[in-house]
Amino acid sequence: MFLIQTSFHKDDLQSEAIEQEFRREMNYFDINITKEEIPKLSSDFKEFILSCRYEGELCNASFFVPFYDPYYGQCYRFSSQPLVAKHVGHLFAFQLFLNVNQSDYIPYVADDPGIILSIHENGYRPYLQSNGFAVSPGFKTDISLFQKRIERKKEVFGSKDLCDDSGQYTNIQTCFELCVEKIVEKSCNCSPTMSNVNLGLWICDGVEELQCMANAEKGTENCSCKNPCSEIQYATFRSMTTWPGKSYVGVLDAILKQRGVAYQDMRESLLFINIYFSSLQEEITEEELAYTVENFWSDIGGSLGLWVGMSVISLGEILELGILILRFIKKRSIRLLTTEVKRAAAEDKLNDGLNQIIKGFNDINDEKQEGRTEFNDGLNKIINSVNILTAEQQSRDNDQNGNYSDSMGRNVQPGQYNVFADHMI
Repeated sequence: MFLIQTSFHKDDLQSEAIEQEFRREMNYFDINITKEEIPKLSSDFKEFILSCRYEGELCNASFFVPFYDPYYGQCYRFSSQPLVAKHVGHLFAFQLFLNVNQSDYIPYVADDPGIILSIHENGYRPYLQSNGFAVSPGFKTDISLFQKRIERKKEVFGSKDLCDDSGQYTNIQTCFELCVEKIVEKSCNCSPTMSNVNLGLWICDGVEELQCMANAEKGTENCSCKNPCSEIQYATFRSMTTWPGKSYVGVLDAILKQRGVAYQDMRESLLFINIYFSSLQEEITEEELAYTVENFWSDIGGSLGLWVGMSVISLGEILELGILILRFIKKRSIRLLTTEVKRAAAEDKLNDGLNQIIKGFNDINDEKQEGRTEFNDGLNKIINSVNILTAEQQSRDNDQNGNYSDSMGRNVQPGQYNVFADHMI
């Protein structure tokens, strides 16, 4: 056991100096306290929570989990296990009848009697100093809840892990606070706040410690904190009425006397809270891409239509023109190839005809009858070959002029020719 001796100037009584000094001195006290001793320094559960009901059913100490908050001391969290709300309205509310016991407050330190209440998703660490709100004694406070859920995209355009899906943090603020605490505790061996993570560290207070803390906090860019991929928030609407009313004071006094509790002025220490859902519906805000690939192509098409005068129909016509050009080139290539084949065949026939004429002359000289026949066949082959070659040349000339005709001067379709030869000797 040890005592803390602190003095104040009379001019400081109206300022925050007393509270700040008290918090600092209590910090040195906290470093020697154990978790087993914490409940002994706070009000007993039965003295603090006089009555509790959830959806009309009584709840006792087994429904609450105690935890230590360095700024507010011993606190309680309702229901360590998730509960599903099946009804709405006052009749099915979570009701708390509390006693803040204002007579135990430390003079010049606690200037606002009441409690700090935080409503958050089950299973997460509450930050009462930053996320809690005050509820005053002497009032009945109704708190209606409406659940909101935010769904964020984890991957966009190939960028992965844009949000945190580990479920460790309720929001990005919690992540940053824990990260700063760990960095400062590791670098300076002290805590930037009254951390409930490590009760063996005191708050950074000296000049060197404050300088170390300032330097360490510059490295918070390495925290890599991200918004949770799925975040649940509770929108609250609060209303307050004076409580207890004059007509209810006598009834309440009789109830408390049965429990061995009496209050001269109930409104100084007692308060009543109703917490309920106003609706079982859930508002979902889902993150969507503000600019998609479809939007990109749509904007390009709109710009082309506005500045170039092009549209999808125009692009289709250009594509059709390209296909027609390719088909024309392909057909012309096939026709030229066919012409070359015919020319080669005609040249072969011409050579065969010449050979037969020569052989026929030789046979005629030898006075053979077969010589005249071979001579005539060879001459016919030569005439046919000449006609074919002439027709092919004329076809080429007509292709250049756009006209098509056979060897007799008659118009025919491209690639069709009539060749006539009737010569005998």
